[in-house]
Amino acid sequence: MIISNISTLYAFEDGDTISPRMGVIIDPGYGLQQYWDVAAGKVIETDFTKHPATLYPQAYSSRLGKTVVPESVGSGWYYNNPESSAALIEFDSGGKSTGKFVGLFQTTSVAMNGKTFPALKIVGNLANKDDYTDKYIYFKGLYAGKTFTCQQLIPIQANAGSSYNIELSVKGESGPGDAILSNDNDWVLYSAFLQSAGVPITEGVTFEFFQLVDGSWKKISNQPGLIEISHNSSNASVKFFNAAVEGVEIFRVEAHHDGNTYFETFEVTDEHDPFYIVNGRNIPGDAVKPGETVTYSPQIYDRATNEPATGKFATNKWKFSYTFISSVTGKPIPTITEKDLTYENIRANGGITTRIQAQHIE
Repeated sequence: MIISNISTLYAFEDGDTISPRMGVIIDPGYGLQQYWDVAAGKVIETDFTKHPATLYPQAYSSRLGKTVVPESVGSGWYYNNPESSAALIEFDSGGKSTGKFVGLFQTTSVAMNGKTFPALKIVGNLANKDDYTDKYIYFKGLYAGKTFTCQQLIPIQANAGSSYNIELSVKGESGPGDAILSNDNDWVLYSAFLQSAGVPITEGVTFEFFQLVDGSWKKISNQPGLIEISHNSSNASVKFFNAAVEGVEIFRVEAHHDGNTYFETFEVTDEHDPFYIVNGRNIPGDAVKPGETVTYSPQIYDRATNEPATGKFATNKWKFSYTFISSVTGKPIPTITEKDLTYENIRANGGITTRIQAQHIE
């Protein structure tokens, strides 16, 4: 038996880790990046007035081994600065944003995997003639006395020209935006689109999908009932079923066009597994300060009890291995070990994603 965990931003208190991610729902083929045409004075793509984007918090509790719904008290949405009361987005009785954010946002909710999450719908364009810089949307939440902050970048670029990027859309059996395999969601489907300045490239594009295995990217092929890959003239998709993912796995899609290669990485989480990894990271977030070194003390938990596993599946019956990936290149870093996660090394690699794998040895 082999399971894995991916280390991402989280809040750390009282032995629990809350790993906050932001779920995104948007029309297939469209992403959160906005391109501002200075000459025309308008957004080229994505125009949120035509293709609204919905954000919702996906907070994963290591103690419970599943995503949790934040408490309604103490939660809120913020624009660009989660620590400023002036950045708090306020809404009228109809759920529409007011004040300086009028016309930009609406409150809504997302039903996913048997839970209902608070959500923010972006209905207005964040780029305008006076400001076309990157924006951030934050959700500050509270669960069982533990605070966490989810963050979502809205990239904005002016006069994009020939700028290329891969847009990923995801949906599960339970609906759009669901990337978690669970008792209510037996498959997830990722669709990849190559775009130039927000416009989809419909000819001359080929796609390949890879999985991080034993420290390197291994190309994945079509395996009916496990991993199913399909292609057409403008995009490609990969469908994961329960047996294809153990714990949290990291994947990569590559788009090849006109002699160039573009890539994007993504994660898929499986909550079916009887055991899961609590990574035991020693710092509360992903911001590493000068002089700090990140360490991991992983433990194996029993999903049925949400307590440390005992007996033949206790933590000391597993062998842990680590893979480290550069946030800039998307490639594994063979020169880094779990003892080398210093501020200097993390900065030199433009950020590092850690994959912890546990293999049962008895």
